[in-house]
Amino acid sequence: MKKSYAIQLTYDVSDSEKAQAEKALICFDHLLDQLKLSKDHLNIIAVPFKNDSNISTDQIVKYRAALRRFRDKAVENFNGFKVTGFKCINLMQVFSSDTQTVKVMKSFINSIDGIEKQVNKTVSLFDKLESKSFVADIISYIEKTQKECDELENIVDERIKNHIYSNILGKTWVDGISNELQMKVEKKTPLLIDLHNERQEQLNNKFKR
Repeated sequence: MKKSYAIQLTYDVSDSEKAQAEKALICFDHLLDQLKLSKDHLNIIAVPFKNDSNISTDQIVKYRAALRRFRDKAVENFNGFKVTGFKCINLMQVFSSDTQTVKVMKSFINSIDGIEKQVNKTVSLFDKLESKSFVADIISYIEKTQKECDELENIVDERIKNHIYSNILGKTWVDGISNELQMKVEKKTPLLIDLHNERQEQLNNKFKR
Protein backbone atom coordinates (compact mmCIF):
# COMPACT_ATOMS: atom_id res chain seq x y z
CA MET A 1 0.00 0.00 0.00
CA LYS A 2 1.24 3.47 -0.84
CA LYS A 3 0.10 6.61 0.96
CA SER A 4 -1.08 9.31 -1.43
CA TYR A 5 -2.16 12.86 -0.68
CA ALA A 6 -4.77 14.90 -2.50
CA ILE A 7 -5.34 18.54 -1.67
CA GLN A 8 -8.31 17.94 0.62
CA LEU A 9 -8.21 14.26 1.37
CA THR A 10 -5.67 11.65 2.41
CA TYR A 11 -6.36 8.10 1.28
CA ASP A 12 -4.63 4.77 0.86
CA VAL A 13 -4.13 3.68 -2.72
CA SER A 14 -4.31 -0.07 -3.16
CA ASP A 15 -2.50 -2.00 -5.88
CA SER A 16 -5.80 -2.57 -7.68
CA GLU A 17 -6.55 1.17 -7.60
CA LYS A 18 -3.12 1.96 -8.96
CA ALA A 19 -3.75 -0.53 -11.78
CA GLN A 20 -7.06 1.26 -12.43
CA ALA A 21 -5.24 4.59 -12.56
CA GLU A 22 -2.77 3.19 -15.11
CA LYS A 23 -5.72 2.07 -17.26
CA ALA A 24 -7.23 5.53 -16.94
CA LEU A 25 -3.99 7.12 -18.18
CA ILE A 26 -4.06 4.89 -21.26
CA CYS A 27 -7.70 5.81 -21.82
CA PHE A 28 -6.98 9.55 -21.53
CA ASP A 29 -4.11 9.21 -24.01
CA HIS A 30 -6.46 7.45 -26.43
CA LEU A 31 -8.97 10.24 -25.91
CA LEU A 32 -6.36 12.86 -26.83
CA ASP A 33 -5.48 10.91 -29.99
CA GLN A 34 -9.16 10.87 -30.99
CA LEU A 35 -9.49 14.56 -30.19
CA LYS A 36 -6.53 15.38 -32.45
CA LEU A 37 -8.07 13.30 -35.23
CA SER A 38 -11.35 15.19 -34.83
CA LYS A 39 -9.60 18.57 -34.92
CA ASP A 40 -7.58 17.59 -37.99
CA HIS A 41 -10.78 16.60 -39.79
CA LEU A 42 -12.33 19.96 -38.96
CA ASN A 43 -9.28 21.60 -40.54
CA ILE A 44 -9.94 19.66 -43.73
CA ILE A 45 -13.38 21.28 -43.81
CA ALA A 46 -12.29 24.78 -42.81
CA VAL A 47 -9.09 25.30 -44.82
CA PRO A 48 -10.69 25.43 -48.30
CA PHE A 49 -13.13 28.08 -47.09
CA LYS A 50 -10.31 30.06 -45.48
CA ASN A 51 -8.34 29.89 -48.72
CA ASP A 52 -11.29 31.03 -50.80
CA SER A 53 -13.65 33.08 -48.65
CA ASN A 54 -15.34 34.42 -51.80
CA ILE A 55 -16.60 31.04 -52.93
CA SER A 56 -20.08 31.42 -54.35
CA THR A 57 -23.23 29.96 -52.87
CA ASP A 58 -23.81 28.08 -56.15
CA GLN A 59 -20.48 26.28 -55.77
CA ILE A 60 -21.24 25.40 -52.17
CA VAL A 61 -24.61 23.96 -53.12
CA LYS A 62 -23.03 22.11 -56.04
CA TYR A 63 -20.72 20.23 -53.67
CA ARG A 64 -23.29 19.78 -50.91
CA ALA A 65 -23.09 15.98 -51.04
CA ALA A 66 -19.33 16.02 -50.40
CA LEU A 67 -19.70 18.67 -47.69
CA ARG A 68 -22.31 16.59 -45.89
CA ARG A 69 -20.05 13.55 -46.03
CA PHE A 70 -17.38 15.61 -44.29
CA ARG A 71 -20.04 16.70 -41.77
CA ASP A 72 -21.08 13.10 -41.12
CA LYS A 73 -17.45 12.06 -40.60
CA ALA A 74 -16.99 14.92 -38.15
CA VAL A 75 -20.01 13.71 -36.17
CA GLU A 76 -18.68 10.14 -36.26
CA ASN A 77 -15.30 11.30 -34.94
CA PHE A 78 -16.79 13.22 -32.05
CA ASN A 79 -19.22 10.42 -31.18
CA GLY A 80 -16.27 8.04 -30.87
CA PHE A 81 -14.46 10.63 -28.80
CA LYS A 82 -17.45 10.91 -26.43
CA VAL A 83 -17.55 7.14 -25.94
CA THR A 84 -13.89 7.16 -24.92
CA GLY A 85 -14.59 10.12 -22.65
CA PHE A 86 -17.28 8.09 -20.89
CA LYS A 87 -14.83 5.21 -20.45
CA CYS A 88 -12.33 7.62 -18.85
CA ILE A 89 -15.00 8.88 -16.45
CA ASN A 90 -15.98 5.31 -15.57
CA LEU A 91 -12.36 4.34 -14.83
CA MET A 92 -11.98 7.34 -12.49
CA GLN A 93 -15.15 6.49 -10.53
CA VAL A 94 -13.13 4.42 -8.05
CA PHE A 95 -11.50 7.66 -6.83
CA SER A 96 -14.79 9.54 -6.38
CA SER A 97 -14.21 9.86 -2.61
CA ASP A 98 -11.27 12.18 -3.34
CA THR A 99 -12.42 15.79 -3.62
CA GLN A 100 -9.57 16.76 -5.94
CA THR A 101 -10.41 13.93 -8.35
CA VAL A 102 -14.05 15.01 -8.34
CA LYS A 103 -13.02 18.60 -9.05
CA VAL A 104 -10.84 17.82 -12.07
CA MET A 105 -13.35 15.33 -13.46
CA LYS A 106 -16.14 17.91 -13.24
CA SER A 107 -13.98 20.22 -15.34
CA PHE A 108 -13.46 17.34 -17.77
CA ILE A 109 -17.19 16.62 -18.07
CA ASN A 110 -18.09 20.30 -18.47
CA SER A 111 -15.46 20.66 -21.18
CA ILE A 112 -16.86 17.69 -23.13
CA ASP A 113 -20.34 19.22 -22.81
CA GLY A 114 -18.95 22.46 -24.25
CA ILE A 115 -17.40 20.62 -27.19
CA GLU A 116 -20.63 18.73 -27.89
CA LYS A 117 -22.70 21.93 -27.93
CA GLN A 118 -20.26 23.61 -30.28
CA VAL A 119 -20.14 20.58 -32.59
CA ASN A 120 -23.94 20.54 -32.74
CA LYS A 121 -23.97 24.24 -33.67
CA THR A 122 -21.38 23.60 -36.39
CA VAL A 123 -23.29 20.65 -37.79
CA SER A 124 -26.52 22.67 -37.91
CA LEU A 125 -24.89 25.07 -40.37
CA PHE A 126 -24.89 22.38 -43.05
CA ASP A 127 -28.67 22.75 -43.25
CA LYS A 128 -28.11 26.34 -44.37
CA LEU A 129 -25.71 25.92 -47.27
CA GLU A 130 -27.49 28.63 -49.24
CA SER A 131 -26.99 31.22 -46.51
CA LYS A 132 -24.82 34.16 -47.56
CA SER A 133 -23.02 33.95 -44.22
CA PHE A 134 -22.31 30.20 -44.48
CA VAL A 135 -18.59 30.57 -45.23
CA ALA A 136 -17.93 33.04 -42.43
CA ASP A 137 -20.09 31.04 -40.04
CA ILE A 138 -18.49 27.66 -40.75
CA ILE A 139 -14.99 29.09 -40.24
CA SER A 140 -16.02 30.81 -37.01
CA TYR A 141 -17.85 27.79 -35.59
CA ILE A 142 -15.03 25.40 -36.41
CA GLU A 143 -12.50 27.70 -34.77
CA LYS A 144 -14.69 27.88 -31.65
CA THR A 145 -14.98 24.07 -31.63
CA GLN A 146 -11.22 23.70 -31.89
CA LYS A 147 -10.74 26.19 -29.07
CA GLU A 148 -13.02 24.04 -26.89
CA CYS A 149 -10.92 21.02 -27.87
CA ASP A 150 -7.71 22.84 -26.91
CA GLU A 151 -9.16 23.63 -23.49
CA LEU A 152 -9.99 19.96 -22.95
CA GLU A 153 -6.47 18.96 -23.97
CA ASN A 154 -5.09 21.31 -21.33
CA ILE A 155 -7.43 19.90 -18.68
CA VAL A 156 -6.32 16.34 -19.47
CA ASP A 157 -2.59 17.04 -19.84
CA GLU A 158 -2.07 19.70 -17.18
CA ARG A 159 -4.60 18.71 -14.54
CA ILE A 160 -5.95 15.18 -14.78
CA LYS A 161 -2.80 13.31 -15.81
CA ASN A 162 -0.66 15.30 -13.38
CA HIS A 163 -3.18 14.55 -10.62
CA ILE A 164 -3.07 10.83 -11.37
CA TYR A 165 0.73 10.73 -11.46
CA SER A 166 1.29 12.87 -8.38
CA ASN A 167 -1.61 12.09 -6.05
CA ILE A 168 -2.71 8.57 -7.01
CA LEU A 169 0.39 6.84 -8.36
CA GLY A 170 2.76 9.03 -6.37
CA LYS A 171 5.17 9.35 -9.27
CA THR A 172 7.66 12.19 -9.70
CA TRP A 173 10.13 13.27 -12.36
CA VAL A 174 12.64 10.86 -10.77
CA ASP A 175 10.37 7.93 -11.65
CA GLY A 176 10.12 9.15 -15.24
CA ILE A 177 13.89 9.37 -15.66
CA SER A 178 14.32 6.05 -13.89
CA ASN A 179 11.90 4.29 -16.22
CA GLU A 180 13.42 5.91 -19.30
CA LEU A 181 16.89 4.71 -18.35
CA GLN A 182 15.52 1.33 -17.23
CA MET A 183 17.05 1.72 -13.81
CA LYS A 184 15.85 2.33 -10.27
CA VAL A 185 16.99 4.94 -7.80
CA GLU A 186 17.82 2.97 -4.70
CA LYS A 187 17.57 4.25 -1.15
CA LYS A 188 21.11 3.91 0.13
CA THR A 189 24.04 5.90 1.45
CA PRO A 190 24.83 8.85 -0.85
CA LEU A 191 27.68 8.20 -3.27
CA LEU A 192 29.99 10.87 -1.82
CA ILE A 193 29.70 9.38 1.65
CA ASP A 194 30.43 5.91 0.24
CA LEU A 195 33.53 7.23 -1.49
CA HIS A 196 34.65 9.00 1.68
CA ASN A 197 34.20 5.85 3.78
CA GLU A 198 36.01 3.76 1.20
CA ARG A 199 38.93 6.20 1.13
CA GLN A 200 39.02 6.33 4.92
CA GLU A 201 39.16 2.55 5.10
CA GLN A 202 42.07 2.50 2.65
CA LEU A 203 43.94 5.03 4.78
CA ASN A 204 43.28 3.05 7.96
CA ASN A 205 44.59 -0.13 6.36
CA LYS A 206 47.70 1.73 5.20
CA PHE A 207 48.49 2.91 8.73
CA LYS A 208 48.02 -0.61 10.10
CA ARG A 209 50.91 -1.92 8.00
